[in-house]
Amino acid sequence: MVAPRSLARAATVLVTIGACRGGASGAKITLRYHPPTGAAYHYSLDQQNAMRIVGGPMSALPEQTFRMRMYYTQVVKGPAQGGVAVTVTFDSTSLDAPGMGPGAMRPALDRMRGMRSDVVYDDRMHVLSAAFTGLTGAPSPVTEQLGSSMKSMAFPLPEGPVGVGDSWVAEHELPLGHQALNASGPLKSRTKITVREIQIAGADTSVLLGIETSFPEAPITLMQRGEGGAQQTGTLRLSGNLSGEQLYSLQRSAQVRAMMGGTITMKTGTTGQPEMTMAMTQQTSLQLTEAK
Repeated sequence: MVAPRSLARAATVLVTIGACRGGASGAKITLRYHPPTGAAYHYSLDQQNAMRIVGGPMSALPEQTFRMRMYYTQVVKGPAQGGVAVTVTFDSTSLDAPGMGPGAMRPALDRMRGMRSDVVYDDRMHVLSAAFTGLTGAPSPVTEQLGSSMKSMAFPLPEGPVGVGDSWVAEHELPLGHQALNASGPLKSRTKITVREIQIAGADTSVLLGIETSFPEAPITLMQRGEGGAQQTGTLRLSGNLSGEQLYSLQRSAQVRAMMGGTITMKTGTTGQPEMTMAMTQQTSLQLTEAK
């Protein structure tokens, strides 16, 4: 599950506008994260994934699909040591997978209800800390992945003022769990964020950002256990991209909507074994449904 890199991410509030009005075609804005304490936002997330094996000895297997819907509430708690504290509460989650028995994931999803993530950001949206609380019973098997996703969803804001056409680049760790894969190092992606539009309407300013994420071209070394427990060296190659856009209301200090989609291709190989190629197509949408 790769969520759309904005689950716990509010928009920026401190804005320095140039002399332009209307479409703000020549405006420069300084983005800093200073949300109002007590602000609460309700979001709905819809993610659809399709995974298929396109090369290798298992390529005859049918495509696997699933659709996840998640509803959560984001509350700004206020100043914290070094930044701003934000709490995300997971209100409900549903998962539809044709190849999975009805209710197979229900116990794990039920344990997620009411789970909270407490995140502290600095004023440029760097994640200073992130922790999950509020679990009941045994931990949900998706908790670790959610934690990794939370850290990879927040893009640092640019150092200086930006206008339409300006962009900046951020690197972040992919929520794939390099330790679980026994990878030689963290799996990182590269994201280019571009200001597409700055619109000023009355007291509100909206910023439309284009998002383009690409993956490392160099092969990643994996250590795997083969027959008899012997260590084998494997490789993982990622390619493809995810792209989309995100719209922010600066007056409300909240992301209004986001859409991301694309295909990620993963090629894995182990010494003496044929290479396998998997393709995952993902479409994700995020919508602000209510603000208080």
